[in-house]
Amino acid sequence: MAADEIKLLVDVAEGRAQADTLFTNAQIVDVYGQRVVRGRVAVADGAIAGVLFDDRDGAVPDPPAAQVIDCEGRYLAPGFIDGHLHIESSNVRPAEYARMALARGTTTAIADSHEIANVCGLDGLAFMIEGARRVPLDIKFMMPSCVPALPDEQAGASITAEDMRAFMGEHPGEVFGLGEMMNYPGVEAADAETLARIDAAAATVSGVVDGHAPLVAGADLNAYVASGVIADHECTGPEEALDKLSRGMYIMLREGTCSHDLEALSPVVLENPLRARRCCFATDDRAPSDALAIGMIDNACRLAVERGIDPVLAISMGTLSTAECFGLDHGHGGPLEHRGAIAPGKRADLLLLDDLSFERAPHRVYAAGKLVAEDGLFVGDVAPETARVQELEATLRGSVRLPELSPEVFSYDFQPGSAVIDVIPGNAITRAAHPDSSEGLRRIMLIERHGRGVAAQAAGADGTGPAGCGLTGTHIGRGWVRGFTITGGAIASTVGHDSHNVCVVGDNPHDMFEAVRNVGQGGFVLVRDGAVVAKLALPLGGLMSDGTAEDVAREHDAFVQAARAAGIEPPLDPIMGMIFLPLPVIPTLRIRPEGVFDVTTFTYAS
Repeated sequence: MAADEIKLLVDVAEGRAQADTLFTNAQIVDVYGQRVVRGRVAVADGAIAGVLFDDRDGAVPDPPAAQVIDCEGRYLAPGFIDGHLHIESSNVRPAEYARMALARGTTTAIADSHEIANVCGLDGLAFMIEGARRVPLDIKFMMPSCVPALPDEQAGASITAEDMRAFMGEHPGEVFGLGEMMNYPGVEAADAETLARIDAAAATVSGVVDGHAPLVAGADLNAYVASGVIADHECTGPEEALDKLSRGMYIMLREGTCSHDLEALSPVVLENPLRARRCCFATDDRAPSDALAIGMIDNACRLAVERGIDPVLAISMGTLSTAECFGLDHGHGGPLEHRGAIAPGKRADLLLLDDLSFERAPHRVYAAGKLVAEDGLFVGDVAPETARVQELEATLRGSVRLPELSPEVFSYDFQPGSAVIDVIPGNAITRAAHPDSSEGLRRIMLIERHGRGVAAQAAGADGTGPAGCGLTGTHIGRGWVRGFTITGGAIASTVGHDSHNVCVVGDNPHDMFEAVRNVGQGGFVLVRDGAVVAKLALPLGGLMSDGTAEDVAREHDAFVQAARAAGIEPPLDPIMGMIFLPLPVIPTLRIRPEGVFDVTTFTYAS
């Protein structure tokens, strides 16, 4: 921090210089002292210069201020920090995501853009970074660590440790840390490239390595933590969470649209509230319809309070704990970098709350001291798109390159006792089942869409039979799923973590064929009786819309309604519940272009 910046904050704190804004008559949520106390807060140049608590500082006069905001007894809390998320999974561009997040009180987002990077490589990350410059949400971009998620995944790009360092050299100060290290087998085996990627984190702003290690335990967990990974958002229960917390990891209680882990993990904090200092909140993947209607980190706070966690402690988990995890409460940078609490020398990311139930959006949201949202509506500024943003956006279009397909490739028989993906609604993990019949099952397929199948057909690998049949087991994976109860139709999607090949689930081959045929250049398609009944177009990388968050939310809601009519019942989300089925780094069974894959053994199931 420059000397003149220090001087301004000191002079404002001492009353020698005028503050930009003085908040008075506030009930300050003190996350350090774990209390609520009336007081005043002075802000200058986007940072907090002074905090005056009425119980000790009542006699201290108000510092002069250009603007005085009477909080009228409302609660004044730090802005929320989302510890782990993928903007692309909300199917909107960074500017639209920022409008949603700020309206619900999230002022900092730790974003891993490995979704678009798996499709478009580092140009995708560059697009996200450039797009985020337009908005007042402070988005900290992590370098995707596992593109592809596994070395043999059929993704659209590959990013090596050397590529990471080159990108960071070209974009100094713009990569905050290393994104979730999903290749835990590579860590455990001390794979040279995997360790080189972890080492590349030293060139990021924070040096932090985020994690992803579902069900990893014992010696494997020791190896994973010893490599430098600091956090995990994939815990499946309180015992697993405590096992990792006791080894020094931060635990992220994920509450997204597909994965609802907060209820299962809350006993970790309820049993001993001191553990909350190492527990954070994250959304991971949040649909715009849920973000706008229910909330984001504010929703996690609401659910935490409903589970019995003290409201001030819940706010601490959504602010200070996350800041400490990523080194944002002190250390590198100056006051505009430090955050997570209402304290002198911290960024003035502030929430005015009517109460601590989190039933409603914040009354007001301030980002770096500027008003950006009121009562759930974004009121801040979004800068126009630059030529560079438009140039990068153009590279994201036209990403779907499917091989030629025939209806016959979608028709195959069930073999009794075969491995079946067993969906667990509300949870990212699946189970393995081996039923004797196909009753209650649906076909599931994953079709490579980044050009490998096209090249294979050009080379004659498809043979002389119906188009696509010769690619099964290499570029077209076929299997069966239980619990995804679509009836009389099929859903196809170009979003399928993390390689984002085309996933299709249905109860009849004809509708599955039609759904895939209609995905175009990206999106979700629902077909019933041969006709498209719902569609959400995602032309940017097959992941993001070029419309507004509100548009996407409406289309998402319409899609869900049509899927409910087709037999998909809550709590399963027909979109978010589908996009995780190809993810080969979360147990137990997944669909890949080669077939059904057992994540616990890293072998193909039969």
